[in-house]
Amino acid sequence: MDCPTCEAMVGAYVDGELSVAESAEFERALQLCPDCRHRLDETRVMSHLMRDLPGERAPDLLRARIERDLRAIGGRPRERLRWMAVAASLVAALGIGWLGATLVGQSGRETDALMAGYLRMAMSDHPVEVASSDRHTVKPWFAGRIDYAPPVHDLTTAGFPLAGGRLDLVDGRKVAVMVYRRNRHWIALTAWPATSSGDVAASVIQRDGFALAEWRHGGFELRAVSDVAPADMKSFVAALDRAVDADR
Repeated sequence: MDCPTCEAMVGAYVDGELSVAESAEFERALQLCPDCRHRLDETRVMSHLMRDLPGERAPDLLRARIERDLRAIGGRPRERLRWMAVAASLVAALGIGWLGATLVGQSGRETDALMAGYLRMAMSDHPVEVASSDRHTVKPWFAGRIDYAPPVHDLTTAGFPLAGGRLDLVDGRKVAVMVYRRNRHWIALTAWPATSSGDVAASVIQRDGFALAEWRHGGFELRAVSDVAPADMKSFVAALDRAVDADR
């Protein structure tokens, strides 16, 4: 057994998930690898710390990421072991951070909810609840399902064709999500009525490999999430703002 494989099995060994034969092979490899023995000691300490953490339900964003990545690696056992080691580290880091949740503002929780919704959509077999590039089909679909009429525009001419619409929950409220495509990528645009007047220019950032946009335009709070490049997200925002202004 090589060292990377031995290291990837540490978490499974501590959790008692290896077979008798795998455990024996792992223990033989430990005798030849001081780094892996050190990792084993660290993992055992972390395991004890995690057991002492409050029993909170995992946040939606973490659950969605783990489900997405486990689905992606499928049944490849060695890759699954490597992912489990990474996932354990994520859970530990998030769990420790969760103890300081009072430091997390509303904006952070909102962003996590939007990213979790994007991940659920992206890995779903049915990413939209109404599939159409026709705004006159998508916009009426929201009527009666939410208490406002969202801005729905087909942006095909700008390179962002409308794929359809869906509903999601943000802070316990049902909100409209318009789903767009950029080549093979999804873009989820979430919109709800603004409580403040005036437009606010978009802020586009990159987080964990995702481009996130936040702005206010045309009487709506707008949030967009995608795995496109930030430059593409800025182009999407500009195209949507032009379409909204043309409708005024």
